[in-house]
Amino acid sequence: MHSALDRAICDALALIRTTPGADLVDQAEQARKCLAQAVTSAPEAPRQALTHIAAADEHLEYGELMEARTLLTAARGFLPGRRAVVAARA
Repeated sequence: MHSALDRAICDALALIRTTPGADLVDQAEQARKCLAQAVTSAPEAPRQALTHIAAADEHLEYGELMEARTLLTAARGFLPGRRAVVAARA
C-alpha cells in the first residue's frame, strides 16, 4: 500500500534530521531499515519512487543525509495522491 510507503518515507525523513547531539550514523541505519521494510511490503509502488528510495539508501549508507533527504522528498512526489512537500516536524 502506498500510504505505508509514504509513512515510511516520512519516518525516515524525521530520523535523518540533523539535530545537535544526534547519533547520525544510528539514525541513518534506522532510516535504512524502515525504508527497506516498507519497500519489501510495497513492490507495486511506482518504479520512480522505488528508484529514488534506492538511491537515497545508497546516500544514507555513506552518511550523505542531505542528498538522501532530497531523494526521499522527491520519491514522495511519485506516490499517487502525494505532493513532494514534507511538513516540518516539531
